[in-house]
Amino acid sequence: MAPDQLSIEDRKFLVTRLIQQAPINTLVREFFKNADENAALAPEDRRIVEIYPTVIDGVRKITFYNTGVGMSAAELKTATNLSSSVNKLMSVDANFGIGAKVSGLVASPDGIRYRSCKNGEVNEVTIGYDDKDDAYVRFHVELPDGSMETIYDVTRAAVSEGRDVSYDWTEVVLMGESPEHDTVEFPIGLGRDVDRSFVATSIYRRFVSFSPGVQVRIDVSMSRGGGRGETGKTRQVRTLDEICERAGLHVEDVTDPATDITIRYIHDPRMEGTSHTTSSRNSAASGSTTFCALVYKDERYDFRTQKAWSAVAPTFGFPFGSKVMTVEIRLPDGAAMPTQYRDALMWRHDRSPLLAEHHAQLVRELMPAWVRDVIRSESPEGADDLNDLQSDLQTLLDELRVPSSIMRPAPKEPDSLLSIMEADEGVPEREPTTIEAEHDEPRTNENGRMSRPTASRAAKTRVRTAPDGATANKISRGLERAPEIKMLLTPEEVSERGLKGRAARFYAEVQTLFVNGMYPVVERMAAEIGDEFPDAEDPEEMRALATQASQRMLAFRVGKATCFALAKRLLDDWSSEDLERATSPESLSMAADDYQQSMRLARKWIKERLKVERAQALAEAA
Repeated sequence: MAPDQLSIEDRKFLVTRLIQQAPINTLVREFFKNADENAALAPEDRRIVEIYPTVIDGVRKITFYNTGVGMSAAELKTATNLSSSVNKLMSVDANFGIGAKVSGLVASPDGIRYRSCKNGEVNEVTIGYDDKDDAYVRFHVELPDGSMETIYDVTRAAVSEGRDVSYDWTEVVLMGESPEHDTVEFPIGLGRDVDRSFVATSIYRRFVSFSPGVQVRIDVSMSRGGGRGETGKTRQVRTLDEICERAGLHVEDVTDPATDITIRYIHDPRMEGTSHTTSSRNSAASGSTTFCALVYKDERYDFRTQKAWSAVAPTFGFPFGSKVMTVEIRLPDGAAMPTQYRDALMWRHDRSPLLAEHHAQLVRELMPAWVRDVIRSESPEGADDLNDLQSDLQTLLDELRVPSSIMRPAPKEPDSLLSIMEADEGVPEREPTTIEAEHDEPRTNENGRMSRPTASRAAKTRVRTAPDGATANKISRGLERAPEIKMLLTPEEVSERGLKGRAARFYAEVQTLFVNGMYPVVERMAAEIGDEFPDAEDPEEMRALATQASQRMLAFRVGKATCFALAKRLLDDWSSEDLERATSPESLSMAADDYQQSMRLARKWIKERLKVERAQALAEAA
């Protein structure tokens, strides 16, 4: 007897819940993916995806069009059911026929109109939310003969609009939230402002490649550059791989043999005289900026760009240079699983979120030498002027005897596929050596009982003594190295690190401390110091020295606070959450505010600098 399969008791509730919980940010991905997959089924010379406005009752509606295998009236009915598709494989790991409809209905409850041409016949159906029935439905329309239908033949109307019915195609129109909703201007909801090139840029960012031979075009009214008030002309949407080849960008793939994960490093330098990257010149339709993302099955997840990328870049080994470097973490098939709505990735072993940060260490370890050169070239001038402060912090850490093994927080998720395999399969026990095996043989003691003695050395070895006063070196002691200090001196740098109104941010993974050189305390302390040198020969030079001294003292205060916080890792009473709070930007800012403690050191540093400058001036005069 066959088992009794589970069914759905309240289908209306399930459908409504499935749609209303769907993320709206996957809308473009879902409709484009359907169009791309279907276009790939067309003859090689006619694989086309186009995105353009359709005007309905005087209002623009965004439209996705593709060639490929069309759908009959019966197939349209099947295709507009949830968890149902035509001409594609239904699979959890494939594009499984749920995303476009649910994401589309979230953004476009007033209707999604499907038209499809098959064998010269065009049929139409519109799905959406019906207020009267309080349900998602196929809308009825009244035909000229007075009958009511949900799927109907519109061949004559399509031909009169200029559509060619000599080959198959499909068109999807998003009606939006109401008849007055311009979905070209507001594709993800009324009042939700997006960039004019939002659709093209979303495609460019999400997809590593398109299906073989598919050409993607978008109307000029929905792309970068000129043509804002125009329509009827198109621009081609290209992938980053195509743009890299056209622009001759430096690209290198480095594969980790243990996990089969490939890290792609792309240098996308700024165009001379502008802040735009080289790739943007070769991306006419979409916005192009550097980013970091996971790549799985030719789609990007956990996409970070602009400020979001700059904020986490130090964790990946990029204290500077995120504006000219793109990093793709390319996972092998089977290494992850998309979520139900395909807006994120999960680990397969426990379905927890899979993020780019879980592979940050791999990005650092595999980084080629030329990438490190780019980072150095992008570092601001004077970035290494704080080496003496770092040396003082190292002395403090040595005195606190903070071991590096304690400093490293355990990752919240496995760092690699290898660690997952080891967790699943277990680690084999170490086999005993011959000496250990012999020594572990049971023996009879003086009372006649069997005993198993503890392991001991097989033979006594010579012990050599060190000279009086010798101590273990820093490497053997395993003491933590002091954080590397990076001073941020422009509003742009401060904003990128999320430090506006905060003094510093510590990246524990790479032992780097970013200090906000524009923190308000700097100016206040510099003013007080400057007032103590009223007889300075050059007041402007004195103000510059006072500001520099104030920035240095700020760096030292937050550096000390970081070192003391790290030392708390030795205490059992401090949890990992406590330690994170202790080194948070907010905690470091409170340490930075107590600038009076640093006034004496600041005065001393300025006096020493003035002595050195006077000595140099006398030497030059002589």
